[in-house]
Amino acid sequence: MSSIDPIYGEIRAVVKRNGLDRLGTERSINALVSNIISQERLTKYLKAAGYDTQRALDLYGWNILISEAFFPVLSASEVCLRNIISSQLVALYGPTWWDDAAFLTQIGNGKRIVKTARDKLRKKGAVTSGGMTAELNFGFWVNMLLERHEPVFWANLHASFVDLPPAVTYNALYVRCDAVREFRNRVFHHEPILHRNITKEYSQIMELITWLSPDKAKWIKQYSRVMTVARQKPYERLRETAQ
Repeated sequence: MSSIDPIYGEIRAVVKRNGLDRLGTERSINALVSNIISQERLTKYLKAAGYDTQRALDLYGWNILISEAFFPVLSASEVCLRNIISSQLVALYGPTWWDDAAFLTQIGNGKRIVKTARDKLRKKGAVTSGGMTAELNFGFWVNMLLERHEPVFWANLHASFVDLPPAVTYNALYVRCDAVREFRNRVFHHEPILHRNITKEYSQIMELITWLSPDKAKWIKQYSRVMTVARQKPYERLRETAQ
């Protein structure tokens, strides 16, 4: 029995308790399923489960659990990256880097995001570097590694990213961060990840954290349940594909 099987059992129990058997068990179950997951979303899981409703629900439940399991390592990668970059901005533009004219000119359209974050914090009280660092989203911080910023922010990349292996180039760092950002957005926005290569995604996230902070990588790994949950993946017709 998979860890998700009780979901289907509960649906059958609800059908029985409410005297819905007269409608036909499968018809009743399908009606209740629609209250759990939209038809559009369910279709993705039905295809993966050979159009078996119980197995589709199992996969849906597993997708919730595996997404939850990714939260610690995704959060760790985001916090590590933004802390390193914000420290560099303080070094270059001072403790109020978000108000520095040269910085705002360099980031172009990104200045609107910065000003929105600053104004939001001002309404709550003092604006601090720590507050700005937390308020700006992961996409903003990844964009601080765009090619045009290299000569301005990262003239000496490995002096700023002190744990970055010498063989890792500026472009390789950006590509990895952007890939993690894309996967993070799927997870945080509750999109299906059942067709992703979970082992590969997890390995790439952990490697990024190691590049940023080996100590953080060792620490967060002990709290990660990704591979444990991955091994509990229920039946599906489609094989995992690397993306």
